[in-house]
Amino acid sequence: MAKLTMTISLPGELKARVLEKAKLLRRSSSSVAAAALRQGLADAGAPAPGLDNVNSARLDKILGETLILKEMLLVFVRVWLEHNPPLEEEYAESAAMSAEARFERFIAYVASTLSTGRSFADGEPQLNTINPPTSAHEEVAS
Repeated sequence: MAKLTMTISLPGELKARVLEKAKLLRRSSSSVAAAALRQGLADAGAPAPGLDNVNSARLDKILGETLILKEMLLVFVRVWLEHNPPLEEEYAESAAMSAEARFERFIAYVASTLSTGRSFADGEPQLNTINPPTSAHEEVAS
């Protein structure tokens, strides 16, 4: 490998440490500085010690919270299904239209909330003001 000559300026304390280390190892100050630079550049690409443990702990926490949310949702759906009887056939069409309109308002509310950066827990949801019913039939069905 070809050697490149480079002149660098070091702070006084650092220059003294390089010269001291070179004297102790009986090497040139250039070789000590080059070895330190190689080591520093190699370390710069490596993650900080313990960083993997921190990331792993954060990931474990996120996974745990996600599992809790999943279980909460499943319990809610199960309870809802157990306590809401099926609709009579004469109301099925009206209920389906109402459900579709309410779902569209819900999606609009979620999109609006996410776009503003607010939390869903902040205040009361204003689902009816986001996408109000457009026809008298939807309004009755809601």
